Amino acid sequence: MRLDPPLDLTSPEARQWLQDELQRGVYRERPGLLSRVWDWLQDLLGRGVSTGGLPAWTLGIAVLIAVAVLALVVARSVAAERRMAPSGGSRGVLDGPVRTAEEHRAAARKALASGEEERAVLESYRAVARAAVERTILDDQPGRTAHEVAIALTPVFPAATSALTAAADDFDAVRYGERDARPGAASAILALDADLARTRPVLPDPVSGRAR
Repeated sequence: MRLDPPLDLTSPEARQWLQDELQRGVYRERPGLLSRVWDWLQDLLGRGVSTGGLPAWTLGIAVLIAVAVLALVVARSVAAERRMAPSGGSRGVLDGPVRTAEEHRAAARKALASGEEERAVLESYRAVARAAVERTILDDQPGRTAHEVAIALTPVFPAATSALTAAADDFDAVRYGERDARPGAASAILALDADLARTRPVLPDPVSGRAR
């Protein structure tokens, strides 16, 4: 397609250009914003746009600029989502090879001794989650996120509510946010894991449904 002036586009032709561009799959993924933009341009072209004495091809250039801006916005949004997504598309705390809670603890201690604070954070929180599965407090549900683990364990270990929430935040910061762990986070999560291991869980009574 040649874009050199004169580009003598009529309103119907410009509308068709824009419609063809916006029908691409990348735009259909975000119908909220782009459908509103499309409706606005439809109305604009339908009513006819006064060019103020400028050549008719300026209408086509305006449409092309609008499409380029929309494509740039979508491209940046997709790139941002890809940067935030964890590698391999996995978001679950325990996704991957199955290991015992003790194996996760050992890996966390080894990483901590080697100065690998971020890895120690991940492994120590996985130890918390796996230990809950081994104690049948949690079912082995694939894809459960760090905060879903914390939310599920909070009623069972009410005294550890704040520690569980902080540990989930630390896990997410390292695993998904690509940020450094806060100083002492891994040691705090290992201490939480040890504390939960010593604590009797508050479980609902099978008859009354109340905590016991």
